[in-house]
Amino acid sequence: VHRVLRLLRCLSRAGSYLAEHKAKKGRALGQAEWLCRSRGAERYNKGMSDARTPGRQPSLGAALGAKTGSAFRLLRGSPGRNKRLLRGVQSGAAAFFGSILGTLRVLFLEVSGFIFLCFTAIIISAFLREYRQYSLHQSGLERVLLAGAISAMFLYFGISSFWRARRKRSRI
Repeated sequence: VHRVLRLLRCLSRAGSYLAEHKAKKGRALGQAEWLCRSRGAERYNKGMSDARTPGRQPSLGAALGAKTGSAFRLLRGSPGRNKRLLRGVQSGAAAFFGSILGTLRVLFLEVSGFIFLCFTAIIISAFLREYRQYSLHQSGLERVLLAGAISAMFLYFGISSFWRARRKRSRI
């Protein structure tokens, strides 16, 4: 929080510097250069030239570019602190998304169980129709057994899906 506040103060000073510099049109890099150097930016920006051609004003992009680099270095912080922060964000995201994924798994199991039970109801009606035809000697036993086996299988899938959803719901 302190680093962000310092960064905002630094950027607001750079903006006021640009407005002041455009008004006076006489100073060199002055205040913006001091702001960068006060944050230790001179060792990072050694390869970058602050020299301008004589009589030209610093562009807004140049001043903001220098400030962006300073802001990045200021927010980057120490390696140990960032690693702890990254681990904290990672564990928080894992807990959040793990909870959501667990809920979605339970929902998927319940919906698929409902669909299997709906298929079971349809197949049981077909089983009853085939059994009536079998009792009237209009169809063979294999059709009745096939419809019964398929309805039993879909009933098992539906009930086991709801059972798994119940077990997973108790863990969430």
